Amino acid sequence: METIKVLVVDDHALFRRGITSVLSTQENLMVVGEAVDGLEAIEKAQALTPDVILMDLNMPRCSGLEATQALQARMPEANILVLTVSDNEADLFAAIKFGAKGYILKNTEPDELVQAILHIAQGGVIISPPMAAKLLSEFRETGVQETAAPPGETEAELSPREDEVLRLVAKGATNKQIAEALFISENTVKTHLRNIMEKLHLANRSQAAAYAVKRGLVPEE
Repeated sequence: METIKVLVVDDHALFRRGITSVLSTQENLMVVGEAVDGLEAIEKAQALTPDVILMDLNMPRCSGLEATQALQARMPEANILVLTVSDNEADLFAAIKFGAKGYILKNTEPDELVQAILHIAQGGVIISPPMAAKLLSEFRETGVQETAAPPGETEAELSPREDEVLRLVAKGATNKQIAEALFISENTVKTHLRNIMEKLHLANRSQAAAYAVKRGLVPEE
């Protein structure tokens, strides 16, 4: 596996150094930079092009949510993994809406953080179990108004293959894993994902996964 470059964004120096220390023990992970707020995160992400950006939320000058939204516009391929103390549903929903590929809490065990980074780098989506439960609860209560077709439009029907891809996305599979499971190329997986997003008016994989669960395509686990 190629070395995965990580940018650590947090306004607490001690926490940044702790994360860097943990990741330095992994042969396939390398911290290429640190940022103390969202503005510096945007600058360094563009300069360093990290594979994964570990993003705190509550920071001075520019919050993690603002930085995530800005990076999604400037670097849509950026893999942003929110790492925060906030278990607030509003922060979770905003992070997903703005393009974050994952949302985990700071009480996560070090080895779980490493696995989350590897998963995100490979194109997967990951959300801490407590936050995933809140996300699914919200979708059960309110449906998918924010991610479904706009008023007056009808959602396009997915093809059988697109249904298969969507189910695997909801299970957290990466593009490579989906390709292997369906005996297709990763480029074909990307094409199916692009078509799914367009048909269902979804913004990212996190919304696609939540949509799949809401529609009963996978168990609510």
